[in-house]
Amino acid sequence: MALPEISLNPLSKVQAPSAALLAFFQAEPKEKGKEKKEEVVTHDLPVFAGKKIKELSDLENYLKGANCFWGKKNETLLIRAYRFGTASNLGLIGLGKKTALDTDTLRQVGAATYHFQKKEHLKDVTLDIQSILNTVRESKRAYSLQAFCEGYLLASYDYREFKKEDKSLFYPQGIELVGLKGKDFEKARDKARALVESIFFTRLLGDKPGNALTPKELARLCQEMARSNGLTCQILGAKEMEKEGMGLLLGVAKGSAQEPQLIVMEHKGGRKTDRPFVMVGKGVTFDSGGISLKPSDRMEEMKYDMMGAATVAGVMQACAKLKLPVNVIGYIGAVENMPGGKAQKPGDIQRSVSGKTVEITNTDAEGRLVLADVLEYAQKQNPQAIVDFATLTGAVIVALGTVTTGIMGTHKGLIGVIKAASEATDERVWELPLYDEYEEDLKSHYADIRNSGGREAGSQKGGTFLKFFMDKKYPWVHFDIAGSASHRKDRNYFSSKHGAGVMVRLMAHLLQNWKTLK
Repeated sequence: MALPEISLNPLSKVQAPSAALLAFFQAEPKEKGKEKKEEVVTHDLPVFAGKKIKELSDLENYLKGANCFWGKKNETLLIRAYRFGTASNLGLIGLGKKTALDTDTLRQVGAATYHFQKKEHLKDVTLDIQSILNTVRESKRAYSLQAFCEGYLLASYDYREFKKEDKSLFYPQGIELVGLKGKDFEKARDKARALVESIFFTRLLGDKPGNALTPKELARLCQEMARSNGLTCQILGAKEMEKEGMGLLLGVAKGSAQEPQLIVMEHKGGRKTDRPFVMVGKGVTFDSGGISLKPSDRMEEMKYDMMGAATVAGVMQACAKLKLPVNVIGYIGAVENMPGGKAQKPGDIQRSVSGKTVEITNTDAEGRLVLADVLEYAQKQNPQAIVDFATLTGAVIVALGTVTTGIMGTHKGLIGVIKAASEATDERVWELPLYDEYEEDLKSHYADIRNSGGREAGSQKGGTFLKFFMDKKYPWVHFDIAGSASHRKDRNYFSSKHGAGVMVRLMAHLLQNWKTLK
């Protein structure tokens, strides 16, 4: 499905749009009466975001009588057969409180605009975007426009690969944003589009069912994306991984008829002599739990256990589309975790790339085994820094819910730039500690380490396990996206039924502004 178009024009070029849209700030309550018994709360009319226009007084009189729109954030109203300029319908969009207007509010307003347009079957609309941006500091207007465009485009995602074609479905063709002129605004719009295309690739990979996204199919799609965007891509199969000594990853794959794949994508945006920034993604295309079988309830959602891999793929696409000025290598360990006759068993001991041994006490703690081997393999590239993404633990959902990604790592500087990128892009992260005490619960009588400990601090123990395979000289951070990667209800540019595509925006910002760590 093609993304809707966003055009920027100083004056409207659409001769007769389906509707003209106007944005309003929320009406603020006023208290009347000094004594509590007499206290009455009334509301002013919502405040138009732009300058006074001659048609506004008639609209204000209409709203006074109708008592139907207050300008709350993401509130929408269509007044049909209300002529405004050349449009025969008028749409009102709420911005919320003026004092609370920020980039994520604009992202949500963009999404609300698309949803409104789709609901009301408005093929093309015009929006006086300058009236909104004039309330923003001039230096932030381009990025504010980018945020609005991101929200509008992100809201258009709809995964229908296996649904019968329904010609009655309506999708808006686009929106004309009026009042803007300049290359900075055009670049902001185009950057939003490139980011959203990359996020949609992440979402698409996650939403595919396990039978349609085997490890080999994931490898093929990544290879296809890489070829289309000028990235290099190498695929290693089981035999090549055996030669590299990837006993942990191959152990996870033993119970499945699907061959595991190691996908390596490279973006060469920096100088030839620059060491690469490395990303690693957990790509368990379906996770049954293996011999430590998961409960059947909601097991179908385990197709999303490869969202770490999808994140890496989306970031790599963004690196190419945005021509980010840094060398980046993305690694994906793609496997299927099944309880077949050859599956590894609790109590088995496997060996990693570097020869470290792991006692498997829970075959459902498989993602960390995949990551451990790929992390050790990736360190051979002598990276500037290394991050990994994984739907690693249910414990992170208990701790942080779905609205925040848990992060933990070994380098304060790297954690600091990730937090700064989080603030800049409104992709929330929260640091969890990796205390030495967590190591006690991962000690094994029979191997160097075991892959599962007790229930307490489950996310941190997962991170502690990964830390065991990291050379201390490399800055490293682990992103546990188990809660934030799919089925999000907290923002209207996500979907409660689809993958979210988190951390692509954050990582693109981080890499765009990357500086060598001290």
